[in-house]
Amino acid sequence: MIKISAALMLVLGAGAASAQSVVATVTLPCVTPPEAEALVAAVVPELIGDVGRICAASLPETALVRQASGPFITRYRAEADLAWPRGRAAIAKITGPEIASLLNNDAARPLLASLITPALTRGLQPVDCAAIERIVVLAQPLPPRNTAALFVSIIQLVDAKRTASAKPRLPICQPGAR
Repeated sequence: MIKISAALMLVLGAGAASAQSVVATVTLPCVTPPEAEALVAAVVPELIGDVGRICAASLPETALVRQASGPFITRYRAEADLAWPRGRAAIAKITGPEIASLLNNDAARPLLASLITPALTRGLQPVDCAAIERIVVLAQPLPPRNTAALFVSIIQLVDAKRTASAKPRLPICQPGAR
């Protein structure tokens, strides 16, 4: 179980570098795939923004991942609002019940998104941007909830191929674990 001080650093935003070092040294409880999907759906607008920032020099302004407004991002913002209660529950599961009450305010989601999205985009290079844009374009017709599920499946696939010493991007339970 995560210690209170580590959870507070995660939730209260002790800076991305500090939070990432805390995550790297603490064993976190896992979340189920549906919980991970809700968490991802809750931060997709910020995730798209982070990918767009990383890919700004590699993709044209018209690329979907570079859209900060319009119908594409609006759909994901609406789903993020709907997914936040389930995403908050997933974060509470990871951080422990002591921290859950800190997540019940409007500042919690953007703060958590600013900590979670760098972990999800860790290792993304400009050379990857064209492939990511293609995936986003192909997934665009899907409902945002399905897109979040697809993204979690990709994370699971990538993490399954990691060596034991490499930390997973998101602590997703293996079948049979909780």
